[in-house]
Amino acid sequence: MSVLKIKLAQVLETRDKHQYNKYESDDGVTYPPGTIRIRFGNQTAGGKEAWAYPASPNYMHVPLYGENVLVFDASWGTNADTRDSDEVYFYLNLINTQNIVNNAILPTLFDSYNEGNPLTPSPIVRPNAGEETEQISWEEKDICHIQPFQGDILLPDRHGSILRFSSTHLEGDQGDYKEKTFWEGTTKGDPFISLTCGADGATSGGSQDKHYTIEDPDKDKSFIYMTSTQKFKKFETAQSNLGKEVDPVTDYQDKSQVIIGAERLLFNAKEDQLILASAKDVKVATPNWAMDMDEFFTEVKKLVDTCVKLAEGTYVYATPAGPTGPSSALSDLKAIQSKIDGMTQ
Repeated sequence: MSVLKIKLAQVLETRDKHQYNKYESDDGVTYPPGTIRIRFGNQTAGGKEAWAYPASPNYMHVPLYGENVLVFDASWGTNADTRDSDEVYFYLNLINTQNIVNNAILPTLFDSYNEGNPLTPSPIVRPNAGEETEQISWEEKDICHIQPFQGDILLPDRHGSILRFSSTHLEGDQGDYKEKTFWEGTTKGDPFISLTCGADGATSGGSQDKHYTIEDPDKDKSFIYMTSTQKFKKFETAQSNLGKEVDPVTDYQDKSQVIIGAERLLFNAKEDQLILASAKDVKVATPNWAMDMDEFFTEVKKLVDTCVKLAEGTYVYATPAGPTGPSSALSDLKAIQSKIDGMTQ
């Protein structure tokens, strides 16, 4: 029975950027996507360097240079002949060395060239003495932690976005939380999911003072909310008048709903129809109009029916020469009437 040994290693800068492009070694080995260069121990004290592959083919948390990861060695290969003979390292999750959402860089852990420097996210472990090193495209930002609630599963990124799997937490049970839920319900444990890109409280700085922040439907950049029974404590729609008989988001409860919000929304059906189907009706609200699509098309049909009757002479205009006869536009109007009749349910 083999024993799995997990070690702590630091991610090195690689001049060839192997985890971001295809790379083949001199002996013909093509490294898998996500391969990183790691170091065990202090380089001047005989520390070891090696390549490490992502432990899972379906999940990749790309580390920054200078961050620390858990690694283990295991057999690897593309066929039965090599699977038992090629032993390599695989890396797991990052180590939370500084409790900073944006990065977990601890540059002096395995790097003798940084000895004596303060522990800051600035110096990065160097591949060779005297060489300057830098990240490729990552930018350091002050990102605040998102408020967790008991039982939640949170998947935050480094940049202020968050996927939250949560549930209903009753108002009376939230006294121990710094921030309160922005949704509410009547039954504990009813599922709630939110996906937020650019949570305002997370990206606005001051993480050390705030400690936790919470998503805000009125300030966050874009989001998708999926409810089972919940309503929202606050939610400002782009138009206050959404049409007749529309329950506000802050009142709609005990039924599921999906809410999508952003500064702009585009629905793009690349190869087939865009379908809107409703058990009741479809509301459209703009700065100048708030309408029920059922009512709107009903009125359009009435207008066309009236125009046909005028063209037929059923309705007549009184003129000095007598009443008008059938219009030359009658056939065109009847064709429009027929198409509209074909659209009715």
